[in-house]
Amino acid sequence: MLNFIAFNIYGSAADAQHRAIGSQPSIATPSAECPATQRFNPRMGICMPNAKIPRATSPSEKAASPNSSPAEPPSKKSKTTANPDQSAMSMPMSEGAKSDNGVMVRLNQFMLYSRTSGPRGQSRLTGPGMWMLMYDEDLSSRNHLSIDVMGTPEHLTVGDKGTPQLLQTENIDAMHPHDYIMALEFRDSLTLNADKKERLTFLFAPRGEAAFGPVPFMHRISAEGNPDAPLGHSLQDGFHDVSTVLGIGYQLAGTTIETTVFSGKDIVWPLPMHSPDSYAVRVNQKVDNHLSFGASYADALLPEDAGRAEHSQFVAAWLTASYSVGTGTLKSSLIWGQGRPTHGAAQNSFLEEALYQLGPNKFYGRAELLQILPDNLDLAVPNGGAVLKWAGALTLGYERTLFEKSGLSLFVGSSYTKDFIPAEFTHAYGNDPAGAKVYARVAFVGRSH
Repeated sequence: MLNFIAFNIYGSAADAQHRAIGSQPSIATPSAECPATQRFNPRMGICMPNAKIPRATSPSEKAASPNSSPAEPPSKKSKTTANPDQSAMSMPMSEGAKSDNGVMVRLNQFMLYSRTSGPRGQSRLTGPGMWMLMYDEDLSSRNHLSIDVMGTPEHLTVGDKGTPQLLQTENIDAMHPHDYIMALEFRDSLTLNADKKERLTFLFAPRGEAAFGPVPFMHRISAEGNPDAPLGHSLQDGFHDVSTVLGIGYQLAGTTIETTVFSGKDIVWPLPMHSPDSYAVRVNQKVDNHLSFGASYADALLPEDAGRAEHSQFVAAWLTASYSVGTGTLKSSLIWGQGRPTHGAAQNSFLEEALYQLGPNKFYGRAELLQILPDNLDLAVPNGGAVLKWAGALTLGYERTLFEKSGLSLFVGSSYTKDFIPAEFTHAYGNDPAGAKVYARVAFVGRSH
């Protein structure tokens, strides 16, 4: 498969005060094993139908058509003339995949009960989730147009208080709701040679994702089913919804190089446009269909710095993998992110997450270690709130598939998180901070040609 680089312009509707940096790009992820009627979409991190979801053939229909041939294996399917996945958020389709011309809809919605312990503990029922609408069209044999819209009902289903999660600085011990529209992206991808191993992609979006970091947590295959955002989200993949992104990407075989400019200014509803004041560069290397790695750099004007000339610098690196283990599939990500303000010490975050899927069962886990400013948690500590402190969290979870038909799936699951805090935090969090979650999840993926 080929990786490519995209040129993006997008903006985000999420609350600016909840972001550490202006935008974040998506990276290519390794392919996962999918049924013959589906292909893996790295942009979304899931298997998606090649065409309209097929209707099951009844026994009477089979009897009436005894000479009908079985479905062709992927290796025999026709090759597409253009690749709709050519964007900053994805890799091209496999050689055997069909053209994606048409409209695709994706929904991922939780109904989640969260309970956290200690003096800052909370209990609340929330509904984090997202939806996507994607349109793809071959303009010619070497030119492909795609339009993506991503949104969320979280302002209605989560609310201003957010989803309880200890040590989360996005909303102080809770994950904030994203805005109604997180991305509106337009891409134009050009194939530069006959064997389609070289591509150039231009992208514009009033709101969307800049070229920094790995695939955002809500799309990562290694985080599927986990309702929590990483504690280091703002340092690792917090640039997924910013304003006024312009970019260009170049793909040559398995190497993707992307560069984007964007606005780090505060964003408000509906789709504000600003002059670019920040930039990001990302490189991703696909080793094979199972393994990829990448790195990125961003120089961003943070929302709270708007109107001043002070920028912050961010660096991120990652390794993603997907392998068959026994009769199941193991998907994992290792991520490091760092932010350095103009005046202040560098802040680091490390994450390792994995998901093992065995039939209808998913077992997932996430380990995090990061530096946190006490001021970001509204904590008064003896040696000052501007001194970075190390903290961590370990999450283990399980999800079960209850129903799956025609692109619609229903899951139930639960998770438990043990938080690890410095001694200076115990007055606010107690000696044994933890959190538990129980949820139901509805997912839908459908395509219309």
